[in-house]
Amino acid sequence: MLKYLLPALALAIMGCQNTAPLSSSPSGMPEINVSTNAEIKEAINERSNFLTGADLAKKLPSVLAFERQALQLLNDQPLRLGAIGAAIIELRPDSLTGHYALKKFYQHVETSAGVITHGEKLNHLYAALLRSGDGSQERPYKISTKNDAAIFIKLQNQTIVGEIYQTSQAHPLGLLTLARANANSPLETSVFDLSDLLEPLSQLNAGEEAGSPWPVLRLFAEEEDAAAQASIGTYLAKQQRYDSAVGWLELSARNGNMLAHTLLARIYAYLAEVTGNDRISRNLNAPLDAPEATAEEFTLLSLKNHQRAIALGSVESMYTLGRLYIESTSDQPPLQRNTPEGVALMERAGALGSARAYLFLAYQNASGKLLERDDEKANGYFAAAAQLKSPSAVINYARFLTSFNELEPHEQLVPLLTELADQGNAKAMVALGNLNALGIGSKKSTRKAISWYKKAVRVAQASHHEAADVINEVAWTLASSQDKPLQRSRYAQKIMDALMAKNPQAGTHPEYLDTWANTYAANGDFSKAVALQKQAIASASAQNRQDILQILNDHLVKFMAGQAITEQTP
Repeated sequence: MLKYLLPALALAIMGCQNTAPLSSSPSGMPEINVSTNAEIKEAINERSNFLTGADLAKKLPSVLAFERQALQLLNDQPLRLGAIGAAIIELRPDSLTGHYALKKFYQHVETSAGVITHGEKLNHLYAALLRSGDGSQERPYKISTKNDAAIFIKLQNQTIVGEIYQTSQAHPLGLLTLARANANSPLETSVFDLSDLLEPLSQLNAGEEAGSPWPVLRLFAEEEDAAAQASIGTYLAKQQRYDSAVGWLELSARNGNMLAHTLLARIYAYLAEVTGNDRISRNLNAPLDAPEATAEEFTLLSLKNHQRAIALGSVESMYTLGRLYIESTSDQPPLQRNTPEGVALMERAGALGSARAYLFLAYQNASGKLLERDDEKANGYFAAAAQLKSPSAVINYARFLTSFNELEPHEQLVPLLTELADQGNAKAMVALGNLNALGIGSKKSTRKAISWYKKAVRVAQASHHEAADVINEVAWTLASSQDKPLQRSRYAQKIMDALMAKNPQAGTHPEYLDTWANTYAANGDFSKAVALQKQAIASASAQNRQDILQILNDHLVKFMAGQAITEQTP
């Protein structure tokens, strides 16, 4: 299957829009009746009749051309929509685009009968589309042309800004769209299914694998379909045929496809990285089929495409360009460090729903590495990320507060963690245990902390991969805590013994061996602790883990001296 048709950049933007029934007609126009079940079934049958028609392959190029023309004329030349809409309906009676064009034409010439006729038909087709799915990857809306997707989105007062064809085993020819209501609105995804076209257009599949969407995509691309152009460009980029890929993606980008701009930005950034300062030489070390330019020229092209994608609402490009500005070590164009602009882009991405943008700012303010250290700002960014209900953001916010427990947590943190815990998230349970142990967000309670830790271990032990990191964290906390009421060294040793017995892979982690050793030290068995710690050091040495070798050796010295490791935990 052609899984490459859905690039990672599209997957980075999640969510599915909720679709409401069509709104009432504009002021001064006649009311449109709600569709009945019989009318919806008739609309569904009309779609089936079009798809099963013997002349579908002959009709479809004309339908696509007329529908594309209608979309281009909607705002500026409504008088021309009468003839074009009629031509579309003649060829395809179930065209959402055709009936929308005719309704708009009759509204312009103030002919109520025409508005009612085509407005009601539009309602039936819209309701039939709603009945076909919910716009998710699992239940996409069924359509016959991409233009109907544009009208469907338009009827919800949104505009498509990004689109690409994708495939899956269940839906061999799908269309993913990104749309927004205005420049300040977050992007919303909808998925449409055009797979019903593949069988009736099978005569186009000469030399292709049965059911392949490529012949249909080529037909779409010939009709200036930006989603098809982006799909072909994506495939070529995967093949490292960058010159050809750029050509197709530039065509798609000219048609206002945000995803094409974002992918172009990525390709040009990669080419800038591998090129160096001289023009690419045609040798085995050069990227295959790569356009010739200097690294600086490629960088400039990458920046321009990120900026164009941002203008269309790309949160992905806001995040990427924001990081580039903040992380840059250069003071020269085209990519000089620009911290204020980088922070502004990150904040804009966060406001549009990017938890990782807020998290990036939070970590930098907390660490002081790339931004000035400011714990209060970090707290605010962590809280903003958590409110977007990203599980990792909620848990990371709680972890941050355990290190900066003098800060006031956002009031929603504990409810959000509890919601995750109720869904079986073991890491959220550990985080709740930590907060209760320290009295963050609620009154300090060792009893509640222990309860949450044990719940987390039970969930971790029952999971497929046994969630060794959760068990290790709980064991370390309960074995090494300086808070006497929180110490549960026997329980800590018990769960580490069970982990190591059941999960051989855990024994290859020096950190887990270190914890295991300390559970024995905490229970007074220093000979066993020393033996396990030597295993931890040998494992770290074999893996060249220079980052932890000194710590492991320091712990070994303590165990040999008859001392367990204690520290402020969590």
